[in-house]
Amino acid sequence: MVKDLTTTINELRCSAVGRCRERLEQAAKKAKGILKTGETEETKETPQPCKDQYGVSSILKRKHGL
Repeated sequence: MVKDLTTTINELRCSAVGRCRERLEQAAKKAKGILKTGETEETKETPQPCKDQYGVSSILKRKHGL
């Protein structure tokens, strides 16, 4: 019974360590990509903030490109 628990605990520990290593490798690859390009994911995905203008011509320009 004790050997079964010990082997089960060791297997769980090994699988958890393996998953952590995979995550670390993925994070390292992601960081290398960021360092090479010089851009973060946040700056790539977030659009430029638009200025709040509520005039008729501003709305037409923004929505319809007029």
